[in-house]
Amino acid sequence: MATVYKPRELPADFPFAIKFAEMPPYYCMDHTFHWHNYLEISYVKQGYGRYYIENKVYDIAPGDIVVINNIEPHYMEVLPPEPMIQPVVMFDGRLISDGSSPLFDKQYLVPFFERGSNFSNKIDRHSAVGQKIFTLLTEIEEEYKSQAHGFQLMIKAKLLAIFTYLVRYYQDEAKSSLTPAQKNKRLEQLQVVFEHIGRNLDQSLLLEDLAALVYMTPSYFCTFFKRATGQTPVQYIHKVRVARAIDLLRTTDQGIYDIAIDSGFANLANFNRIFKRVTGQTPSAVRLS
Repeated sequence: MATVYKPRELPADFPFAIKFAEMPPYYCMDHTFHWHNYLEISYVKQGYGRYYIENKVYDIAPGDIVVINNIEPHYMEVLPPEPMIQPVVMFDGRLISDGSSPLFDKQYLVPFFERGSNFSNKIDRHSAVGQKIFTLLTEIEEEYKSQAHGFQLMIKAKLLAIFTYLVRYYQDEAKSSLTPAQKNKRLEQLQVVFEHIGRNLDQSLLLEDLAALVYMTPSYFCTFFKRATGQTPVQYIHKVRVARAIDLLRTTDQGIYDIAIDSGFANLANFNRIFKRVTGQTPSAVRLS
């Protein structure tokens, strides 16, 4: 089961990196929400998928761009039939503003932390700004790979251009009602719940017990969870259990009934029904894919 929070050490002198990955169909990060200690911009070069970011869902395709800050729970899944290639640009805000710089520098990071009412984590491939940013990201990728003399200066210059496009794209006076402190408190509560679910997938997971972990009534907990993730607790548990089943289908020769039980489903009929609902495929079809 994936870790909820994955800190990553970026170089101290230039806190920037690009993660390159080719992800197969049905890759889904175990359907486990996670967050990072850095900011990220990803861009799809091949394949199709779906991002779950807090309570929003975005379908993504080649050319799409996704912007995520360091306090947004998220995960993504790759949709069949082809693998997804999606580089992720990761950077620390200190690369742009270390707190001692003029206020002007901090304005570059406004789109990551001051979300307006028109905010969308996804920038569509068909939009003019999306196409400009996608071109800049591919140029940054080339600089990062070649590491020619002055590549860090060029990367930062192109990042500043991207941030300026984002400032223009997201301009809106209406801001989120949650403060950073409130968002961090919510992350702490979600982490407790996510980790408990991950450790106890093969056990009975009762709504009352999950609510008690964060000192809420079951009714309030359901509202809290849905607002934070866009899913009910039951929907989330089903997805995580199906993710475990997919892993077992692809990495073991266990029978489907045993996989269903090991993934926390009460019986085979229930497993087949929920598996088909989540993936659109039968367990046998996924095993053969």
